[in-house]
Amino acid sequence: MRRFLPLLLLLLLLAPLAGLLLAGRTEEGVGASLANSLLVAAAAAAFAAPLGAMAGAGLRGRFLGPVLALVALPVLLPPVLPAAALLLMAERFGGVARLPGLALWHAVLGAPLVVAITFLALDRVDPRLSRVAQALGAEPEVAARRLLHPQFARAMALGAALVFALSLGESGPAVLLGAETLPVSVLAGAVPLAPAIVAIVLGATLLLRRRAPSPAGDVPPWRNAPITEEETP
Repeated sequence: MRRFLPLLLLLLLLAPLAGLLLAGRTEEGVGASLANSLLVAAAAAAFAAPLGAMAGAGLRGRFLGPVLALVALPVLLPPVLPAAALLLMAERFGGVARLPGLALWHAVLGAPLVVAITFLALDRVDPRLSRVAQALGAEPEVAARRLLHPQFARAMALGAALVFALSLGESGPAVLLGAETLPVSVLAGAVPLAPAIVAIVLGATLLLRRRAPSPAGDVPPWRNAPITEEETP
């Protein structure tokens, strides 16, 4: 059952997207934006999953901490920096480079997740199992393949699903590049509703503020009454 978990997660993610794609036929531009998002996400997952899994499988040695920090560096960068680099690349090579550049950045952004997942999955394998298998007559390559390859494959599949989901929701560089992706279309459609949303939130906040008791109102009146000499023991 566990080997089918990444596939089930991917189907759970794609089911609403398929419904949105069918409903988007009646909306101008929604179908094209969704198709671009799926294409970018698939390319990012296909690029980041194998490279990140191989990098995660090779993380060993004394400098594990600095290497992990270096791998996680793309996640810590502000979205403006890669967006500016992609914008310069799009101006140099034309607008056709927007979607490939966006897929490349999503792959770089999601690769650390695959590295971490693969490293943790392989680190959980008890090394004594390999020695036991070799003591029972198994070749070292066969023991490694039977013990590590299933964990490696599951980690790569889960990492690909996470990169795919991350790419679908990433909107920062896409907005600056003007790429026609689904998050950009959602944000563009929400712009006309922004004043109404702000007015509703502001009105609800003011209403709750007026109905909320003041700090002084929480104190019972008898506590504020002065103590006379007759009341003192």
